[in-house]
Amino acid sequence: MGEASKLRFNCYLLREDITDPQKAFRFQYRSDGRTPMQKLTSEEGVPDGCTAYFSSRTDGEPPWARSLSQFFPYLGNVKSLSHRLVIFLPVSERIFAVCFGYGSSTLEWSRIEANFGLRFASRAYNTLALNEIRSRRIDPSARTQSIQIPNRTGLREFDVELEGEFVRRVVGELDEGVETADLGAVVATDSVAFKVETDLREVQHILKKMLNTVSEKETTEELRFIDSLEPLRAKSELTSNLEKLLARSLFGDRATKQSAPEDEDVATLDPYLLSFAPPDDLTVENVHAIRIKRGDEVGDMDEMRIESLLNTLSSFRGRFGPSALKDIRVMAIDSNGEPASNSTPLKNWLIFEAGSDEKRYLLTLGKWFALAENYARQLDEDLSGIEDVTDLIQLKDWDKEKYKEKRGEKISGETKYNLDQVDGRDDLLRLDTDTISSLGRQIEACDLLHADGYLIHVKKYSDSQTLSHLFSQGYVAAQTLTDDSEYRHAFIEKVKQLSLAFEEVAIQAPQKVTFAIAVVGERKIPSSLPTFSKVNLRGFVRKLRRMQVQPSLARIQML
Repeated sequence: MGEASKLRFNCYLLREDITDPQKAFRFQYRSDGRTPMQKLTSEEGVPDGCTAYFSSRTDGEPPWARSLSQFFPYLGNVKSLSHRLVIFLPVSERIFAVCFGYGSSTLEWSRIEANFGLRFASRAYNTLALNEIRSRRIDPSARTQSIQIPNRTGLREFDVELEGEFVRRVVGELDEGVETADLGAVVATDSVAFKVETDLREVQHILKKMLNTVSEKETTEELRFIDSLEPLRAKSELTSNLEKLLARSLFGDRATKQSAPEDEDVATLDPYLLSFAPPDDLTVENVHAIRIKRGDEVGDMDEMRIESLLNTLSSFRGRFGPSALKDIRVMAIDSNGEPASNSTPLKNWLIFEAGSDEKRYLLTLGKWFALAENYARQLDEDLSGIEDVTDLIQLKDWDKEKYKEKRGEKISGETKYNLDQVDGRDDLLRLDTDTISSLGRQIEACDLLHADGYLIHVKKYSDSQTLSHLFSQGYVAAQTLTDDSEYRHAFIEKVKQLSLAFEEVAIQAPQKVTFAIAVVGERKIPSSLPTFSKVNLRGFVRKLRRMQVQPSLARIQML
């Protein structure tokens, strides 16, 4: 007998409570559904408990056949066929759905254990032999990256930072000690896909080893963030309460009574982040407007911001409850007035984070996640080592009315605030409007310079993009002062012009960088920042420390 051919096996792990494979199908594909899958008879040699289901159907005339049949009449008879094969394979008290063709489209996703493939990848991949990474930044920037690496290449060589990312797909080779056969490149998403000879017992053996790897091994340091987002079941009570909290946070006074979470633990969570962001399959440069539709009501947003969304919804009738997150449909429109995206639920266009000191939940691309407690704990522990200089530098409160941005005024609210800081103080110097050129860029060394050497960068917290700019600004200024001698000289001269008393402080810079953040109420810094602002802060703190620069934080009370 010749050597068995190899196929790519795409395997989904069913949830632990799913013991009847029929329940893994969407309703229409079950035995009593409209288009049931046909159970196949099997021969000897099939693993015990293994069952297979198959269906095929005519999907109609392909668009290209329809368009070209006027030139080639034969094409008028061409029909598309799609085939679906799902093999349910028992593995160590669990069941995998092994899919071929369009088989995965028959599965009910709430019955699948989300992220299984990625959890395996985070424990088993050789980080020096990766081929592809697709991820999305979970912050208002919603930056999507897809990196393909044709040769065996290490993560660090491509300067890929996965912390703060929702990783969608990783392709790579397995580490030594994990690989059981020549699987080649293994594709990890919710499922895991690998190429092996068509022997179901061997597939069963490989999947058993993968299950054991997930349950027994720790995540690889470089890939640990992949495993820090724990998917929530779409139809769980927790998810239902989180969607009520989201509706209450988004719609405010127009939220219905049904938007009140019934779970007290969810009801008391603080919303940290709410942003409007496009799905990652949308090319934003083609977007002229965002169309919002609910029933017969239609409106256009002029920019991708929550404020623009709420302004558009202001003309819609009635109030909004959790169901509006699905009932309101969103579509991108191009400059010709044509659809630039599919019409999808509003929930798929939102990024949301809410939490407390004990737990955090996130929504992105329509999916809910819990931040793993051990990751959150480690993140807070890492940030706890940042010096707090609030009492030392004693910055004044931030009055929202007094420092409000006013149309037509050339001076910003932030500049007004900084002007008030130096009034009556000889230990502070204001530099926020004194940018200095470095390699063609105008760089602000700091907003305020303290007599003890702190280069203070000030921002009012509004969203994580603002904080990203703040952290980057502090790091870039310190790096430029260190690396660019001309910039450094110009900085010292500028300080001398303003006050000779600060000359020595300027000469010693950059020794200390302070991020001063204005926040409302009882919000703490940094523990109450959005998760990915914390991740961002930790990254810049590490960079500053590697430069021998001491980072610090200061809290400003916003009134």
